[in-house]
Amino acid sequence: MLRWNRKRRGFTLVELAIVIAILGILALYALPKYQGMVEEARSSEARAQLGSVRSALGIYYAKNHGVYPATLDGTIFADDSVPEVEVTLHDGSIKRSNDVNNGVTVNNDGTVQASEVSDAGGWIYDVENTTYDKADVRINSKGIDPTTGRYWYEY
Repeated sequence: MLRWNRKRRGFTLVELAIVIAILGILALYALPKYQGMVEEARSSEARAQLGSVRSALGIYYAKNHGVYPATLDGTIFADDSVPEVEVTLHDGSIKRSNDVNNGVTVNNDGTVQASEVSDAGGWIYDVENTTYDKADVRINSKGIDPTTGRYWYEY
């Protein structure tokens, strides 16, 4: 018959070292997966926000008989503010912004060109400024979306 040793009250140093080693190995596999999930979430959120902005512009266009707003501001959104977008800039830094045309000079032809991107974060809004019947909105970043490999302004 086995008897329990009543004097033993805890784990030995070897047992604790083995547990710590196992946890360290698990962490080595989990951290890269976590980083990838964070990048995927940022990418998905940015593309969803772009879709929201474009939807709001489409609703405005339909309500105003084929005319886009002269400027992109909070008045066309339900919460009276332009949505924020979080992207990776060209230098690798991450910026969250809801600025519109920050550091951008658009040519007012209703189409955002790659040369108009200033990499300041936020949004670029270009509307044709005589009839207001053509508009384009893009993410103002020359950085690359890590999940798709495309430039942010290409969406």
